[in-house]
Amino acid sequence: MKRNKVKRILSTATAMALTTTTLAGGMTVAASEGTSVPAFEDIEFPDAMPASPTQAEDGYYDYDDMSVHYDLSFETYNYGATVPDDDPIKAWLEEKYNVTLSFETVASADQETFLSTAFAGGDVPDLITLSSKEMGFTLGGQGLLVDAKDMYPYMPQTQKFVTKTLLQYSTMEDGTIPFVTKYAIQDGDIWNLAIRQDWLDNLGMEMPTTEEELLEYAKACTFNDPDGNGQDDTYFMLGAGGGSGLGMLDGFGTAYGNPNYTVGEDGKLSAPMLNGTRKQTLEFINKLCSEGVLPVDWYSIEWEQAKSYTLNDKIGMVRYPASNLYQEYVTFQGNDASKAANWTFLPSMPFENGKGGAGGNPGVLLAIPKSNVEGDDGKLMRICHILDAMVYGGEAYFQTVQGGGLDVYPDYDGDVREYKEDGRSFCYVSQDHPGFNGTYGTDNLALAPWQNFGYTLKWQDEYAESEEAQPRADAINNSNAALAEMDRWENTGLLYTLPAEIQPNLNEFVSAQEYKFATGERSFDEWDTYVNEWLDQGGRENIKAVAEQLGCELPDGIE
Repeated sequence: MKRNKVKRILSTATAMALTTTTLAGGMTVAASEGTSVPAFEDIEFPDAMPASPTQAEDGYYDYDDMSVHYDLSFETYNYGATVPDDDPIKAWLEEKYNVTLSFETVASADQETFLSTAFAGGDVPDLITLSSKEMGFTLGGQGLLVDAKDMYPYMPQTQKFVTKTLLQYSTMEDGTIPFVTKYAIQDGDIWNLAIRQDWLDNLGMEMPTTEEELLEYAKACTFNDPDGNGQDDTYFMLGAGGGSGLGMLDGFGTAYGNPNYTVGEDGKLSAPMLNGTRKQTLEFINKLCSEGVLPVDWYSIEWEQAKSYTLNDKIGMVRYPASNLYQEYVTFQGNDASKAANWTFLPSMPFENGKGGAGGNPGVLLAIPKSNVEGDDGKLMRICHILDAMVYGGEAYFQTVQGGGLDVYPDYDGDVREYKEDGRSFCYVSQDHPGFNGTYGTDNLALAPWQNFGYTLKWQDEYAESEEAQPRADAINNSNAALAEMDRWENTGLLYTLPAEIQPNLNEFVSAQEYKFATGERSFDEWDTYVNEWLDQGGRENIKAVAEQLGCELPDGIE
């Protein structure tokens, strides 16, 4: 596998029209005269993901001399089906960005082996998808990757999605940032609690806003015949963790504090097991069990089997992504979109100090091998340009996700792909799409690896194919918009890694004990004893490891 490393050849006129900028990482790059490329230190990265992202602006990429052609090679992992040789997305990108592009994909399980072999052989693609943060830090520590401080200035659209926490997550001890981040395809903050609005109406109850009101609703779901069928055959909620965890009920873990480790105001590590957060969560679930508002299989039932409760109107609350809930429920109800009104998402956690679960996860980690762009400033800029155009709000976003947009297929017009005024978007793909119907020898082009470079469900609205389907689309879109605005905990979990060798046994121990506390088999009078057991089982090592990574003091009593 040999790749041509094309050096940038500039005419005298072009060379004279360029100016140089030295970025934070020390690399000197060329940019077109009059273009504004900020120093890394001058970029204002956001505190949180935007609720309403803005689109890329004209002039963002004036730094890139598009008259110069480059041979580029991009690599990422596939989802079980490789892209076809005559990939139309690749062809569109080649014409749009004046490149010859070699695009290869590797099975996800083989990703680390592929990259290790490629670096060892000195034949690595120009853009790679890292298998883990740890691999990025290892390669970055060896000086093999471009510092992202030399990439982000050329990625103004991406900057909007790189939170300060994500920067902390991706920064090594020496200050090097060996890869760029953006967002996850399906982030944690599209999940929340949904409640049966029709049951609230039938019961004459308001949306619960406190723990006490939620418990009253839970009891009414189970004992007050909310569906009016004259039988006690309905319940409040389930876990659906398949016997290995609390499942949906773990969603209440954000009701009493941040469920992740954090640094307290006193500069000491604050651990959920020690600060009361986890105990209060289990005490609430214990109340649900004690009141008998959960079905007998609430803990053992698997996720897919648990859907029978939801779809058959036997459960009063779930924790779900809005799109999945409404699509599954309406489909089961004979595609009667008016049934979407039966469910509504809570606008906030119904607890005094509760917040939603953290979002802002990094998604796919992308890096550029340093040797591939050394002495070739324009090549670095072209790669950054293309990457930035493929993220949400960019000019190549719709052309590279879900099998490619309308520009990619001149004779096809069955999709609806557009940005809305509120920053959200539609990405409706017809079943007649060439990527679905086997035109390119695969029915999986719609889920091809191009998604790794930009796709996200975070700001995607549902498109109604007909007037009859509009109520379902409205329910999804209104819920997603509300979820985007919801107050959520900071994603501090990104900033540390728990010792891998400890977790399997510790997690198994925790699951068993939490089930006992939840069901009353173990009294909360034994909580302090349990905490000491947890510390001895590996919790103490977790605390020490996290405190070291966060650079803070240990909690009182931990040595």
